[in-house]
Amino acid sequence: MALTANREVDHYIDQELRSLQVAATAHVYKGGMVGLSATGYAQPLVAGDPFAGIAYEEMDNTTGAAGDVSVRVYTLGDFGHALSGAAVGDLGRPVFASAEDALTFAGYGNSYVGIVQDVPSAGNIILRVDPTHKLIKTSTHVVEDVAAGADISARAIQSFDQAGWLVAARVVNQATATAGIDASNTCVIALAIDAGTVVSATFDNVTTFPASNSVKTLGALANTKAGKGNVLTLAVTNGATADPGPFLVQVDYV
Repeated sequence: MALTANREVDHYIDQELRSLQVAATAHVYKGGMVGLSATGYAQPLVAGDPFAGIAYEEMDNTTGAAGDVSVRVYTLGDFGHALSGAAVGDLGRPVFASAEDALTFAGYGNSYVGIVQDVPSAGNIILRVDPTHKLIKTSTHVVEDVAAGADISARAIQSFDQAGWLVAARVVNQATATAGIDASNTCVIALAIDAGTVVSATFDNVTTFPASNSVKTLGALANTKAGKGNVLTLAVTNGATADPGPFLVQVDYV
């Protein structure tokens, strides 16, 4: 409905701090990574949580119900933090949290929190937080319904016009029923950058191909740095009766 009179709207001057309601029984410590629970309340980050920010203050809700107290978190800015193995060559690399006090370059199963803005010394970074995932981009490649037993060998699916870092990869079933995939007739999906394998996932009777209109991760990534001019390739190797049907391969990168 169109306005017929002036109105006042809330204007938040501070772009850096936001106040979040704390989960029941949670104790958030200042400087800790804050995640969101399944119901949307702030809590000390657990690997896989959506990242909400870095705690500006301590807030103890161990005896309270969800939302009894709120905690302010930094949602913008650069922060110093230890990260084992970090070196100058990691500038721009995506960073993940495996706990409220632990950062890692391993994305699988962890929470994306931002990128390396600087490395003042070995094993220590300046983290630029990115709780809204604005820096992550996604490429999608459509794989046709290849015949049972047919393969795809090193098909180019993405090129990089500037250096970047891969974050995650997954396969999405396009509303089809898979057929003939079992222990003796596997479906192997692999990604590589030039000669370096990024990830290889084998689907069989135990690790099943995703069901109709569902998704599965391809697993932990290696060789995640893509240089300018590099090409990401896809390979699909099907056993004699293995027919996954048409599917998507999606790759997240920074």
